[in-house]
Amino acid sequence: MSGNLNKRQIVEVVWQDAWISPENMLSKDQDNSLPVLRSAMGYVISKDNEECLILSTDLYEKAPGIVNAPMVIPWDSIIEWYEFQVH
Repeated sequence: MSGNLNKRQIVEVVWQDAWISPENMLSKDQDNSLPVLRSAMGYVISKDNEECLILSTDLYEKAPGIVNAPMVIPWDSIIEWYEFQVH
C-alpha cells in the first residue's frame, strides 16, 4: 500500500463462528447447539487467496506496512459480505 489510506476497500462480513460455554451441557441438549452469526466491518487486506478473507480494523498512515488487529475469516464460514463504495 502506498500513499492514500482511503484506497482500501471497506466491507461488512457476516459469518458463522464457533463458540464455547463455560457451563456444562447435557449431551441430549447439544443437538440444539448451532454456530453463532457474527458481523464485522473492516478494511480489506487480502481477498485474493483461496483460504480466507483478511480484514484490518484500522490503518496507520505513518506505517503503511503494518496491519492493525488483523481478522482472518475462512471463506467457508462467510455467509455474505458487502463492499461499500467509498471512493
